[in-house]
Amino acid sequence: MTKHKTKLSMPRRQAFRCSGQQLDAIMRFAEERKFDEQPLQWVVAQYCRSQAKAA
Repeated sequence: MTKHKTKLSMPRRQAFRCSGQQLDAIMRFAEERKFDEQPLQWVVAQYCRSQAKAA
């Protein structure tokens, strides 16, 4: 089992960055799937998984 690294190389708030176009795509993805009430972190994870499956 791998332990989570307790000292991250960057602050958590800076761990996720995206362009305006990417954010629009993520928000559109959330609206299409009725994920409006879910946390953004969860929506981004679902979006990334769907993109990985499509590739």
